[in-house]
Amino acid sequence: MQISRFFLNGDIKGAIAYMRNHEEFKDILPAYIAIFENCEYRTYEIPDILNDILRLYQVYFRDTFYCGLPETEAADKLLTQLKALLDMPDAEEALLTEQLQSAFEAEGYHALFGKTQGYYGPYVWKDTVPAVYSVELPEGTAQYTVNILRGFVFRGWMDYLTFGRFGTGGWASPDGTINCIEQAYDFESERFLVSLLKHEAQHTVDMKQFPGITPAELEYRAKLVELHYSGDLGLLQKFLSAADESRPNDSHAIASARLKREFADTDQKNLSHIQTRALELFHAHTKEMEEKYGKQTTVSND
Repeated sequence: MQISRFFLNGDIKGAIAYMRNHEEFKDILPAYIAIFENCEYRTYEIPDILNDILRLYQVYFRDTFYCGLPETEAADKLLTQLKALLDMPDAEEALLTEQLQSAFEAEGYHALFGKTQGYYGPYVWKDTVPAVYSVELPEGTAQYTVNILRGFVFRGWMDYLTFGRFGTGGWASPDGTINCIEQAYDFESERFLVSLLKHEAQHTVDMKQFPGITPAELEYRAKLVELHYSGDLGLLQKFLSAADESRPNDSHAIASARLKREFADTDQKNLSHIQTRALELFHAHTKEMEEKYGKQTTVSND
């Protein structure tokens, strides 16, 4: 859909203008006008102090994606207001984050703070349910614990901007645990089994094997794993459409740019060619990583 490009570019003003000119958006348009033009922010079924915190993030989204305030300025404003709200004006960001998490945990919620693809936006949910999966990867099979996250209140900036249409589906914790947002997945689908499970499992292996690995290197390797195992001919095109070397801080865009170069001579309409090429590139990149970071213990077969 045409409108998705506005959301992916964080251009809410453009999205609203597009909606005004297209009849199919007449039902959702008033909600966008309320938030972004009239500053009528959403209220969630949570205690007032937690709503106050989430409202500051909503203001940050409006500043950044609608008003066009540079992200660094919007971020400084957000952090200053959060510190004022929690009465800790001189706190470092790490301490502020701890206090924010504590505020949610005190009310029985899990919360994760920080940035997703360059922008702040918390994840707030009610329940974490562990499940164990056996995941096949190019260099071995291993058991991985996946936390199934349920009862979401807030799911980052993309989910907020699109009223749940797009958004993060999962991530890997620093300890290697894969976290999966239940509402985002059909657990029998390739999107879960390959695009989340294998992608994030590869991240956990690579972070252990190559402790100095960069975000772009992580994404490149995980995308190759997806391409090797996927039966979706459209997946490569999806990755290539995100290629953009002018965005050095966007690890997905940089990884996709490398894929674009390296699949240029591959028949992109032949699934088996794509799968074979992805595995060749993955093994070549493993050697490159071993030369760069040193050879570590690989994932065990079990």
